[in-house]
Amino acid sequence: MSSTAAPLPWLLEDIDFSIAQPQRVREDEALFFLLATSALVETATHHYAANLAEQYADDAELGDWLRHQWAPEELQHGRALRRYVATVWPQFDWERAWTGFFVEYSAACSKDELEANAALEMAARCVVETGTSTLYRTVLDYTDEPLLREIARRLRDDEVRHYSYFYAAARRYHAQQRPSRWALLRAVARRVLEAFDDDGEIAFRHAWAGRHPGRAYASADYKRFQRELRARITPHTPVAMSARMLLKPLALPAWLGRPVTAALVFGLRRAAGARA
Repeated sequence: MSSTAAPLPWLLEDIDFSIAQPQRVREDEALFFLLATSALVETATHHYAANLAEQYADDAELGDWLRHQWAPEELQHGRALRRYVATVWPQFDWERAWTGFFVEYSAACSKDELEANAALEMAARCVVETGTSTLYRTVLDYTDEPLLREIARRLRDDEVRHYSYFYAAARRYHAQQRPSRWALLRAVARRVLEAFDDDGEIAFRHAWAGRHPGRAYASADYKRFQRELRARITPHTPVAMSARMLLKPLALPAWLGRPVTAALVFGLRRAAGARA
């Protein structure tokens, strides 16, 4: 891991937005909310990155990478998704959605949410990067819209690379701090469970306000989105890849890793309604 930030692997200007075929996806409401909520979260990365960099200020290498590599790439993801949404759904009121979302998100996302030490937090970050890698790989498999496929491929590749960095950092800190496997499991499980709690409704609620400014929001709207997501999009989830990435920070011995991986693949497939 180098302390010198590398150039971004791609720039927004590298994407040819003229290849968009909006008619292929414009009526896909579940896809709209998946992309709009992802754009909101990615655009707020600078807040989380600042928390991480401040928490681990004594690690100049990690702080440098967070500020000058990870955060800029994640913010670029937000810009790419935001521009895609604007291209396909130009009526979406981004400013309304973003303003409300960031106020609520920044209040909920504090340093108190970080794990007790760097070894555990880096393992937890692997969980988050697994989620984003899985998300963009799922979108890539789901859609046939050429511009969205191009964006999803670039974002997926970035997130896999981010995972590799956080995993290397986790192993480095593990050698120094020697957390127990049980502590690692708890940290990983906590971050996995966060993906299934109600926090996702924050982004959805504000995306709804930007999409339907004249309609009152109800929790049933979020539940309907979740049902539509599971019916059509999450069956494309690469569950085997996700299971391997989730378990890798635990460094399970082979005799235990094989059955645990099989059980996790089964569980993820059931949760996602995945085909393979």
